[in-house]
Amino acid sequence: MWEVRKLEQGDGKAAESVEKSCFPDPWKTEELDEMLGNSLDTGISIWENEIIAGYCLLRVVAGEGELFRIGVKPEFRKKGLARKLMEAMEDTARKKQAESIYLEVRAGNLPAISLYKSRGFSETGRRKHYYSSPTEDAVLMELRLT
Repeated sequence: MWEVRKLEQGDGKAAESVEKSCFPDPWKTEELDEMLGNSLDTGISIWENEIIAGYCLLRVVAGEGELFRIGVKPEFRKKGLARKLMEAMEDTARKKQAESIYLEVRAGNLPAISLYKSRGFSETGRRKHYYSSPTEDAVLMELRLT
C-alpha cells in the first residue's frame, strides 16, 4: 500500500537516497534538510512499508510555484508513483495559493516531459546547454492553476 506524505526537516537522508538513484548531480542530506526546514518549500514523498520510493520538492513564492525536483527510484517506476507525486504537489501548490507552477527538465528526458504534458504543463522556452554531465538543453514548462 503506497502512502503519500509530507517530508519534514530531518527527512533529508531519505530524500537523498532518491536523489542518488535518479540524478547525476544528487543533492546532499544537509541541503535537503535545509530546504525542508524552509517555510517556502514543501517536500512530498511516497513510501511503501517504510521504504521511500520517490519524492518531489516544491517552492511557492508570491503566487508562483517551482518544482525543483521529482524522482522515483528505478525499481519503483512504471507504477504511477510520479503521477501520484505530481497530483499531491499540484494540490499543495493550490493550497499555498499558487497561480502557476514552473519547472525545467532535460530536453532528452522524454518520459518526464510526457508526464508533465499529461498533467497540463506546456513548454514555454528553452535554456541552451543548461545541464552538464551530459550537456543538454533545459525545457521550461508551466502549468496555470487559475
